[in-house]
Amino acid sequence: MKDIITSIRRTPYQSLTSFLILFFTLFLSLFFFNMTSFFNGILSYVETRPQVTVYFQDKVEESDIFKIRDQVSATGKTTSIKYVSKDEALQIYKDLNKNNPLLLEMVTAEILPASLEVYATKPEYLSQIAEFLKKQNGIDEVVFQKNIVDKLVGLTTVLRRISVFVLFFLLIISVIVLMTTTAFKIALKKDEIELMTLLGASKSYVRKPFILEGVFFGVASGTLAFLFFYLIFLYFNTFFKSYLAGIPTLPFYNLGGINIYVWPPSLNFVLLSYFAVILFGAGIGFVGNYISTTKYIK
Repeated sequence: MKDIITSIRRTPYQSLTSFLILFFTLFLSLFFFNMTSFFNGILSYVETRPQVTVYFQDKVEESDIFKIRDQVSATGKTTSIKYVSKDEALQIYKDLNKNNPLLLEMVTAEILPASLEVYATKPEYLSQIAEFLKKQNGIDEVVFQKNIVDKLVGLTTVLRRISVFVLFFLLIISVIVLMTTTAFKIALKKDEIELMTLLGASKSYVRKPFILEGVFFGVASGTLAFLFFYLIFLYFNTFFKSYLAGIPTLPFYNLGGINIYVWPPSLNFVLLSYFAVILFGAGIGFVGNYISTTKYIK
């Protein structure tokens, strides 16, 4: 650590340049990591919802609803079909509006429609199922969520591609900057390095301080990027909670079982973000300085 501090003091501007480019790269990495994780969570949530929901008119008998259910099931294009009665619909409504007593007083089971919630085996079957249901008697409304899923898939895909492109570009810039500043530092220590070599120091021993410095910059800039990102998040937390009201708890890539939730961010997710960003930073610092010392220390 003493050698690292001495090196920073000798080349403050070069060290600051390396630190800032790493900070910027890691901050954007953390931003895109959280954004893609959030949209993936939204997509996973939407895909678990009924893909086609059909609401029936009040006059339709339960037996007729079951006949339609059996006809849809007989197509072999569904994984499951759930019947929701008027009473069950009322209970769902109560659960959703339990914090608003005024809304609960105005609604009874009689005014809520019975429905079928249909899950298709393949996305391409959704439109076929929806069209079939629209042609049946006693149908009040068919809610078809394929467009929502398609838009979310498209948005998530685009976001991932942009993230990969931007981060790859910044990664290359970071490595080049680290290589350049490390080469400058090696040049300043040329006489010292030659003396150490004459005294029998191995190449790995000479390269070690430079590589450790790169790793240190990666960890330090990653830590600062993490703190800065979550300070911004905490500042806008009230706005996020208001704007995203109604969105349920979203697990991080189906890891809800170990309490890793992207929304609202659980402690485990925050810790995962921190360790991911400092490991990424340390990796960039290691690679950049490793290449530079391999090239310039003979």
